[in-house]
Amino acid sequence: MNMVILLLIVGLLSFFSVWLLVNRVMKLQAKQIEIEHLKSRVGLANKYTAEKQSFSNCWWCSLGKALAPKSKKELAKTQQQLFGAGFRNDKDVGGYFFIKYSTLIMTILGMLALWSWYSVRLEWAVLVVIIMILLPERILIFLGQKRLAQVSTDLPDFLDMCNVCMNAGLSYLVAIKRVSHELKEVHPEICYEFEYVLDQIQIGVARTDALRQFAQRNPTKDIQNLVQVLIQNEKLGSSISAALNSFSRRMYQEREQFLEEKAAKTSAKMAVVIMPFLMMPYLVLLVGERMVMLARGF
Repeated sequence: MNMVILLLIVGLLSFFSVWLLVNRVMKLQAKQIEIEHLKSRVGLANKYTAEKQSFSNCWWCSLGKALAPKSKKELAKTQQQLFGAGFRNDKDVGGYFFIKYSTLIMTILGMLALWSWYSVRLEWAVLVVIIMILLPERILIFLGQKRLAQVSTDLPDFLDMCNVCMNAGLSYLVAIKRVSHELKEVHPEICYEFEYVLDQIQIGVARTDALRQFAQRNPTKDIQNLVQVLIQNEKLGSSISAALNSFSRRMYQEREQFLEEKAAKTSAKMAVVIMPFLMMPYLVLLVGERMVMLARGF
């Protein structure tokens, strides 16, 4: 009986000591996680401060910011176009308006000089000025479309690498961080977008909100479908690895079908181009014989 009581006392003391040790370790781990979280916030704050300092040193950016339209709607539209084209700093907005208005003023002065000295028609001068007014926005739209196409092209490779990392045991956020670091030199645009999502999550933005903003910054069909898949798995708690694997496989299949359709249409398009060159010899033979007979008749 005394042995049983002794064993119970030893068991209780062992359990209590292990519980205290585990509790202490968990508290230290939580404290370390909080410190790392604060470090990430401080790093983002330092980055933001450095960007603000560089903006204050850019005099033409400040001048362009002063020349920017006062309408918040138009300014937000221009910022969205700049973000879509890959210009994400605050100073890029001022630089854009400085370049736009300076080139417009130079064009107006050049056209006035050509009209007064070289008698260039006024209609051509006005047309060139109108083109210079519309050209910067068209260039931004073109760069944005090019960037979105590049992001959509790089997305399957990025997801495949994430699947490899998740199959190795990493969570999908850690896998995204690792793949973004590894593929930054090869696919910089899509890596920057996913790193921006991770930074938003680190500073306290909800995952679903960060993913929705990611879809708003990149309004492509593939990105929106990917965000829907991630949000759905976030709510239901299903396997993200299997969902990303099936999503990337579906993207490859859709692109393969698109390339097959494009190849099938190529023959018809080539026929339209080649047909005049094929018909030219026959026309020469048909018309040439008649011309020779008419020449002999005269």
